Formats: sequence, structure tokens, C-alpha cells
Amino acid sequence: MGFWAYMLHCRGGVFYAGHTDDLERRIAQHKSGTIPGFTSERLPVELVWAQEFPTRHEAKAAELRIKGWSRAKKLALIREDWDAISRLAKRKGSPSTSSGQAEIEVSAQALAAMRAAAAAAHPHEACGILLGEGSRITEARAARNVHPAPRTHFEIDPQALIDAHRAARGGGPQVIGYFHSHPCGPAAPSATDRACASGDGRVWAILGEPDAVTFWRDGEAGFTALPLCLTDG
Repeated sequence: MGFWAYMLHCRGGVFYAGHTDDLERRIAQHKSGTIPGFTSERLPVELVWAQEFPTRHEAKAAELRIKGWSRAKKLALIREDWDAISRLAKRKGSPSTSSGQAEIEVSAQALAAMRAAAAAAHPHEACGILLGEGSRITEARAARNVHPAPRTHFEIDPQALIDAHRAARGGGPQVIGYFHSHPCGPAAPSATDRACASGDGRVWAILGEPDAVTFWRDGEAGFTALPLCLTDG
């Protein structure tokens, strides 16, 4: 008999970790709300990660380990980004790095795509993924905002993130960061943005009034503004 550790994505953007000896039955119970408590109060839920272990002890240990991880580390596990998991583990408790920030290059097509997504989503917040290589953003890919309060919050559809990271591992463009809009606010990190940031070093693009777009590095010490260079490519 095998034992499984698993992770669910729940309503509101939160994750739940558990373990079981019958993965299919347990996930069906979670989805139907027959297991009272955390997940039944946050339906719908979706299985985003699972791993089989030879003993219950190992599965339980994995569950407890994941429960203590940051959101950034859980997302890295979902996309099987082992380098990021290692980097985040080493970063815990380490001193802040230098605040100097290199210029970010953004293609005109990516900038236009972000503005189009913001206009299409208004009065809700638009969101999506920034793709490219190194410090160059060549594509802004709009994604579904699955947050239950989309007028004032955003949450990128986890499946879109999984697909983007899977494509990157297959040789496609890398995930540089994320974008979202503030339909009735400035193009700057809000209190909610700061509270939800993971400090994983990704780039955030924020669109706000009046038709402004700014770029930020989500670092350990918080958001730092990035100089922008607009390119034709």
C-alpha cells in the first residue's frame, strides 16, 4: 500500500496540505465538502500537487514540512522548480541584498497586451504572467483572475502558472514575473500587494490611473522600483 502527501488550491487562493492512503477517494471527499473544516469552508478545491511515499510516516512528514513553507515555496513545488525551492530555503533568515536594481527591458507588444487586458477586465483587476529571458520581457500573457473579490484583489489562475512553468522547462520563454491592474488606483504596490508579496525576486508590473504602468522587483526587503527600457522587439 502506498501513502500520499498532497496539496490543494482552495477558494481565496490558499493552499491546504494533507496525507492519505487513498488519494482518489480523499480528493473526492474534499471536493464534495464531506470532510468538515478547512477545505469544506473554501470550496471549490483543486488538487495541484501529490507525491507517493512508501510509509505513512514519510507522507505525514512531507505534509507537515509543506505546511510550514511560504506561499512562494509552495508555488515552486507545484511547478517542480527545485532550484527555486533550494534558493528560497537558503534565503530564509539571510540578510537583505543590495537595493541596486538593473534596468528591465519590455517589448512594446508586451506593454500593449497588458493595457489591453486591463481595459478588457475593467472594473475588475486584470492579471497575467510576464515572459521572456533574463531581464527582458517579451510577452505579457493575460490569465483568469480567480480571486473571489476581483474588483479589489487578484489571483492568477494556478493552472496558467503551472502551464507557463511547464512550457519554460520545455524550452519556452521563462516566467519573469506577473502583472495586474488597479482599476481605480495608482500604478504602485498597494497595502494588499505588499501583504501578499512573497519576496521571491520576481518582477511585478502594475497598471493604474491614468494609463500608467510601473515595474517593481519583489525582493526580501519589499518592492523596489525598476528602471524601464521600452524596446520594439
